Amino acid sequence: MTDRVTTLSGTAPPERVDPRTARTRRAIIDAFGRLVLRSRKPPIRAADVVAEAGVGRSTFYEHFAGAEQVQLAALAEPFAILADAAIGRGDPARTEWLLQHFWENRQRARDMLQGRAGEQAQRLLADLVERRLEMPVATAPGLAARQLAAAAFAPVRAWLLGEVTADAAALAQVIRNGGTALLASMQMGRPGEFPAS
Repeated sequence: MTDRVTTLSGTAPPERVDPRTARTRRAIIDAFGRLVLRSRKPPIRAADVVAEAGVGRSTFYEHFAGAEQVQLAALAEPFAILADAAIGRGDPARTEWLLQHFWENRQRARDMLQGRAGEQAQRLLADLVERRLEMPVATAPGLAARQLAAAAFAPVRAWLLGEVTADAAALAQVIRNGGTALLASMQMGRPGEFPAS
């Protein structure tokens, strides 16, 4: 079975991942993360990542089609925390930590959450949310996941763009509470019944 996150973020790994392959992927993703935190000028190019990771260009392209896919792979780990919050679960302290990290690096986060990059990031978040849906929902799981992801993504984006003010703890709570309420409204009842309100 193909891992949807790796499909979005690079070439899907085989069923059994060679430890060297995993280490190389990790080195490339970590290099991208270092560049994000150091660099103030977008975009980060594949050549930048190759140089930072200390891998050959052909090795890089064995794992990723380009820097955009590395960015998505790098976002998958922190977005897993946001995906948990989007369905009302996860550790509130970790969600708060993630939001604080975004705030401390808000110029880069703004670049990553707007335009085409923002659309890809929201799609990645929706895929992560869909993988976490355990209960039947009254609509297609993909549609439910996209609605939950949008409900989590929109306030984070607005906060980072300065459209709203809140502290990280309050925003984390809003996302979790909203996810819990939205998911509850989507639960399936008996046939012919509307979801419980």
